[in-house]
Amino acid sequence: MKRRLSISAVLVAASLSSPARAEGTDQPDQPTLGLSPGTPQINSLPGGMTPLYGQRPKDADDWRFDYHGLLQLPFIAGIGSRDNPGPGQSKLVLHAPPVVPDDLPTFSHTGVVPTPYAQLNLSYGNSVVTGNVTILATTASVASSYYDPLKQRGINDVFLSFHLPNLIKTADFEVNVGAFTSRYGIMGEYDEGRYGTPIIARTNGAGETILGRYALGDLILQVEEGLQGQSDKAPTGLVSDGWNGFGDPNVGTGFVGHGHLGVGYRGVGNLGLHYLVAWTADDRANPTPLQPDGRINIAGADVRLTMGRLGHLYLGGSYVTAHDARSIGRIVEVLNTQGGPGLMQEYLGPDSNGTGKLTIVAAQYDLSLGRLVRYPTPFAGDGPDIFVSLFGMQVGVDSSENSYDMVKRKFGAIGTYSLLPWLATTLRYDRVQPHVGAEARTFSVLSPAVLLRTGWQSHDQIAIQYSHWFNGSLTTVEAGYPPVEDPSVVPDANALSISAVCWW
Repeated sequence: MKRRLSISAVLVAASLSSPARAEGTDQPDQPTLGLSPGTPQINSLPGGMTPLYGQRPKDADDWRFDYHGLLQLPFIAGIGSRDNPGPGQSKLVLHAPPVVPDDLPTFSHTGVVPTPYAQLNLSYGNSVVTGNVTILATTASVASSYYDPLKQRGINDVFLSFHLPNLIKTADFEVNVGAFTSRYGIMGEYDEGRYGTPIIARTNGAGETILGRYALGDLILQVEEGLQGQSDKAPTGLVSDGWNGFGDPNVGTGFVGHGHLGVGYRGVGNLGLHYLVAWTADDRANPTPLQPDGRINIAGADVRLTMGRLGHLYLGGSYVTAHDARSIGRIVEVLNTQGGPGLMQEYLGPDSNGTGKLTIVAAQYDLSLGRLVRYPTPFAGDGPDIFVSLFGMQVGVDSSENSYDMVKRKFGAIGTYSLLPWLATTLRYDRVQPHVGAEARTFSVLSPAVLLRTGWQSHDQIAIQYSHWFNGSLTTVEAGYPPVEDPSVVPDANALSISAVCWW
């Protein structure tokens, strides 16, 4: 007999509760067009475990307070060498953080280098309405040598989330109102993927999103819309500096509108179509009186297949057209860049004024061999397992500054072998081509690691990792404050890290 999934079996409201979830468990998945607000802004954790965000009180009268979070705190040292050591100087040099090509807004970012991250999710509500506050930091003050306001984000998301399951028969609605982040083009099954990079867009602002799902037999139809804007603007005359997050008075108040369509089938497959428009029409923003208003159009599509014992596959792509985007701030982030100025710095060129196009494609495939070979016996990660992930991304750049036209490509693989309840090992390989055809800029990274934990399904782990970079002769890193590409800096070839990770 053909099994039909009821609307209650496949529609799970997006709130902030987060029991740990092993990739490969037999739980029904909600059709998704993007990540829910409050989900950690971090790449996949080592070992094939991620927190599950998606539980609510079952009763509208069951008001409760929830407190969840995720932390990752590493000791890390980059290991390099001094070319001409003087008296009293060692040839060996140590850097923290490592001097390697892995800055988040750059295409060279792989997520291999663990970085400090702490997020606390606070919520109060019931099965209908929940008030949410997210506190976020990407540093720990006790370990910092100086105070960097950019890394102490404080209150990051503040929003109300409404779950309205009974407005229309066999339909479910979610409404978020407030200030929050939305992400689309998510390579991971439950997180931002191995690169920690949404391939369509990340939006940041105050506003609303409405997501509706409608059950039609074995299909789930999805429609989502959103509108967000910024609540302030860097004032004219502001001197850009670290204390103000390098605020730019030539960036205007930005807005973003977006719409999404999707269809899911029996919790197995989901097709999504996405369109976003970010713009500014602020007469205080333009560096010159005749500067046109900025605009960024993003069109994308992705397919997600959750195939049980055959693993999880994500395929996606987007097409970005930017017009005079110099005046658009971080209301929208493409490939982790900060609006139009970020696109100019990392992709389109400093003289492009933010005009150009990006063509982005990406894929990720995750497979639990333990689940595959045990079939049809259910396996929830509570025994020995080999978990494999393959991933890659390519970006074609077409800029009005022709010297920046190029293709960028990166790909990699990671395997995790869980030997014992308290012990696992991983090996990851990445290859990055910041400019296909310019082999001197290409580099590779090999990263073996040991994971120590308190059980098969524990919410904690200590990751001891060594990474070695095979750098090309022209491999460059970013340096300075704010960081910019600096060809004079010699990258480290090695890094050692010990990371504490926990979620609850």
